[in-house]
Amino acid sequence: MPVIKHERLNDARSAEPQSTELRRRPTQERSRKRYDAILNAAKQLIADKGSAQLKIQDIAQLARVTPASIYQYFPSKNAITLALAQHTFDHAFDSLSDSLPKAETLEQACHMLQGLIESHYQIYLNDPAMLDIWVSISADKSLQDLDLADSRRQAEVIFESIKNFFEPALWHKLYQVSFLLSHMVGSAIRMSLQVPTEEGRGLMDSFKSLLNPASLQSMLINHPSVSAKGF
Repeated sequence: MPVIKHERLNDARSAEPQSTELRRRPTQERSRKRYDAILNAAKQLIADKGSAQLKIQDIAQLARVTPASIYQYFPSKNAITLALAQHTFDHAFDSLSDSLPKAETLEQACHMLQGLIESHYQIYLNDPAMLDIWVSISADKSLQDLDLADSRRQAEVIFESIKNFFEPALWHKLYQVSFLLSHMVGSAIRMSLQVPTEEGRGLMDSFKSLLNPASLQSMLINHPSVSAKGF
């Protein structure tokens, strides 16, 4: 059985290798305001010009801080991009952690997952900066590591929330399926964002439709004598 730990991404170092550039948000109010101003400025510049054109000098000017101040919190532009991605990942993780454990049936859990995936898709669809960062994950090793670690911690929540709907003999495979599906969500969203809007809408709807009790059962059960609870 996998050991389940519900942790925020900065504390989940045992899950996947992570960039040493990723730092915690400051706790002191003055430093926190400067930190947030830097991230907000970077996000605005990415929305306007794209992450490839992001420059420390431009961020400093827009955030009204010095470049030296930026380096106190972020050792590189990549660290800023990682912090923006982590913020969005944490928001999705918190939503998952707050809602999915309340599911009383597998069908209800699947319905909740479909809604959470849709919300996640809409965030990227309506946020040019995060759309730029999300699509660039495939070309950035640090973002790939962050994405994989996030998939693992989301899988842990999914597994813990639905395992009691299945026989214990299936739990090990259920964890693997949960991890796989968690990571596939990101791939489905990236694919949907890179095609025309109408086509992307159809792809997302098709992917969400795969998250239903029958599909989960088919991925877990190879012998007709073994069954999930509640079907």
